[in-house]
Amino acid sequence: MGSSGRPGRVVRAGVLVAALVGGLAVVSGTAVAAQSPNRATLSPTTWVSIDSRSPHEGVVGGDARIGSWRDEVGKHHVGKVYFTFDLARFVGTQVFTASIRTPELAANDCAKPRATELWVVEPSGAITWADQPREVARVAGPEVTDECVTPWLGWNVLDVVKRSVAEGRSSLTVAVRVSEELQGDVAYGRTHSGSAVLDTTFNTPPGTPTGLRLDHVACTGEPVVLADAWQRVSAQVNDADGLYGLQGRLAYWPVDAPERRVEVLTSAGGGRLSGSFPTGMIQDGGTYAFAARTEDGFANSEWSAPCVFTADLVAPTKAPTVTSTVYRENGGPPGDGGEGLAGDFTFSADGDQDVVAFEYTGIGIVGGRVDADQPGGSATVTVTPTTDGSVSIQVYGIDRAGHWSPVRTYRYWVRTTAPYAERPLFELGVPRDVLLTANQDGATTFVYRLDGGAEQTVPVGPDGTGRVTLVFSEPGQANRTFTVWTVDAAGVKSGINDASFYVDQAWPWVDVDVWDGLVGQKRVFTVTTDRAGVVSYVYRIGDNPEVSVPAAPDGSLTFEHTPMVPGATDVLVASVNGAGVRSGWGETSFIAEAPEPTVTSADYPGYPARGGPGVTGTFTFSSPRLPVVSYRYAFGGEAEQEVVAGADGTASVRWTPKKPGYHWVRVSGVTAAGVVTDERSFTFWVEALPPTVTSPQFPADGPSTARPGQPVEFTVTPAVPGSHEVLWRISFNTTQVVPVGPDGKATFTYTPLGSFQLTVSSRTPEGVESGEVTRTYSVQPA
Repeated sequence: MGSSGRPGRVVRAGVLVAALVGGLAVVSGTAVAAQSPNRATLSPTTWVSIDSRSPHEGVVGGDARIGSWRDEVGKHHVGKVYFTFDLARFVGTQVFTASIRTPELAANDCAKPRATELWVVEPSGAITWADQPREVARVAGPEVTDECVTPWLGWNVLDVVKRSVAEGRSSLTVAVRVSEELQGDVAYGRTHSGSAVLDTTFNTPPGTPTGLRLDHVACTGEPVVLADAWQRVSAQVNDADGLYGLQGRLAYWPVDAPERRVEVLTSAGGGRLSGSFPTGMIQDGGTYAFAARTEDGFANSEWSAPCVFTADLVAPTKAPTVTSTVYRENGGPPGDGGEGLAGDFTFSADGDQDVVAFEYTGIGIVGGRVDADQPGGSATVTVTPTTDGSVSIQVYGIDRAGHWSPVRTYRYWVRTTAPYAERPLFELGVPRDVLLTANQDGATTFVYRLDGGAEQTVPVGPDGTGRVTLVFSEPGQANRTFTVWTVDAAGVKSGINDASFYVDQAWPWVDVDVWDGLVGQKRVFTVTTDRAGVVSYVYRIGDNPEVSVPAAPDGSLTFEHTPMVPGATDVLVASVNGAGVRSGWGETSFIAEAPEPTVTSADYPGYPARGGPGVTGTFTFSSPRLPVVSYRYAFGGEAEQEVVAGADGTASVRWTPKKPGYHWVRVSGVTAAGVVTDERSFTFWVEALPPTVTSPQFPADGPSTARPGQPVEFTVTPAVPGSHEVLWRISFNTTQVVPVGPDGKATFTYTPLGSFQLTVSSRTPEGVESGEVTRTYSVQPA
């Protein structure tokens, strides 16, 4: 409400009663159709048949017989059946329809008209023929049907159900019987099912809305002041019949003008009614209310209790004033107070009644919010700066609606209290002093931590200084942290100096010749350093143990290493001075290669396919880069073998493929020192050598004479020497095997039913397979 100086109105509940009730009174109560009625089909909670032949017991289960009948020995019976239905579900509801259906199973005589009646009864205990309940009223019906027997026999019991619920009855019991004047006549007797039902449609009135909210502010009955002229509202709805199709009504009005009430019908999407105050209704300083009710199309809930708020649409226009008894405004060096020294700051609204709180923030402080002692009043906070130098605090006045006033920036200078640390350059094994100078008044002790370790103390001398002697005898991290502060006699802590310094690790330089070479090739390492007094070195190659060697007179080192394992290897070297202090590791690495051998074959050069099954080929292995004494090799899935290399470093092996197609050989070399080279995989293709196939019924130079149902003779001549059998199959049928005769040929017959596909191959006793030939033969009808 800002510059007007007019106090905001927080309207109390007692004052609002008349206005709010008046606002509610203008609402009309018609419901708009939205939901569909509920449907419920209830089975009896109990049912019982009675029989004049068993006057003191009821029969539960089986079929329900009414009227008269004769048993198998001709004795006369008269029966009735009673059904009890639970009405608790309908308490507090609107029942629209209700009917009882008692399915028929049989009639004694279809020529006789139906004389079935339904009576409302008042049971007072167990129902038997001797103790029948009083019949209160007959229900009109049943509904007329032309069928002799029907499963849909029913009575309209709407008035009965409504009256029973209105009288507070929790159940309804009815009797199904034949009319009094005809129940003794066997011709009118009937049999019913025990599965009677009460069919209903009804509506449960919706509940009164709850959980009213103004935007994100819950309506709790406490005074609410809001800053926006466009206010969204919502309310939670509930209905025992479910939320689908549910609607509701929102009402908005000024508390002091209930006649301006506006109601809006809306859907209850997601279980909430949502809307917003009409444009222009909310004005600065006014008090407003909204309420909600639920409508399901058949009934309306009660209106909710109203949710009330006051509108404050104008922000405070004056920035607050700020004072401090410790930190002067616009102070300069050396400053006031100090890091870690608390100071008071007083904020004042200077009488602006809109301001009820202050928000403050700044560099090196923990900001926050504080309430004014009264509207337009002041508040004092204690602030402890965490940094020194020129800083500021920004303060805002806050009104009840959350509006911020213009900012007030208060600048001040925080005196440095953190001690100064003069840090030298550190060398491994050489003690050095860190000179400390206190800046805190009355400081008695320096407290420091090295690399985040335990706290150590040094007294502050009369001149305000202290010394810490540090020595780093072991190599490690080069950048170290040194955190230091002071405390006075009262234990007050100064600002903190987070310092760091560098410890020279004296890493040596390591060069290698050759960096990328072969296994077994000597490497020469040259190590130099600018560190004085080096007497020896320690080096480690890969995972091998450390080796200690003396340094040359000039402080350098040269050593050799011959790698016998392929791969990359790291080398670490450290210098040692006369005091036995080791330097940090100097690093290098090298690569030792064991290149794969080459494989060549004139018989099987790779691709396209050459040779054939059973055709022996020669394969030559060589290792042009790394001398080897033997080769390990394996063809396909066969076991690994080894062959000795000749004087020229090569070796040849002969191998015979047993089938056509794709093959491979894996080869690696072995040096005299036992080093195994990388593996070479050589792939090649073997050409198929399928047999030739002839048939007198399918001459090469004439027409086919084959006919369906007549045998066809085939002669197969293998191309692979030594073949002892021929394999053949028709399409995807089972493979047949026939022997090769002394003439080097095999014969077989096949009786086709039509055209067919023949696949043929040959095989030797050693398992050499020729490869297949497939042909299609056309057989003409006879």
